Amino acid sequence: MRRTSFYLVLVAVLAAGCLVGKLAMAEDAPAKAADDKAAVTAPVAPAEAPKAPETIKLDKVGKMPPVTFPHAKHGKMFSCEKCHAAKDPLFPQKPSETGMKMADMKAGKGCGSCHDGKSALPSDKDKKVFAATMCMKCHKAVAKADPAK
Repeated sequence: MRRTSFYLVLVAVLAAGCLVGKLAMAEDAPAKAADDKAAVTAPVAPAEAPKAPETIKLDKVGKMPPVTFPHAKHGKMFSCEKCHAAKDPLFPQKPSETGMKMADMKAGKGCGSCHDGKSALPSDKDKKVFAATMCMKCHKAVAKADPAK
């Protein structure tokens, strides 16, 4: 009888300890989540900002030639937030696992949000941005190296 009581008390103490630990973690979770969110959404000072790539090669394009996206050229026209901020950004700042789909672009997502043949260039309001349906403007065939050289 004495041994059973000991085990019951031990189990109760352990269970209470686990419960207290879970409650403490639950209390810290909102603060931690708020800290994590603040870290993600806090603006980065220019001195701390990582250097953006000059170009980005998009090679998950099905049977079409890859696209070399002129990131620096677009960066001179628009702020980073224009494409990479907001709840549902046009382009997350991480490599795509699936690549881009032309159907999405034609629906006004990603590149198609500006490259619709209707939007004006930031530098010349009278000139329209070419439509994403002009395939070879972006999908340029890569010259193959001459194996004889």
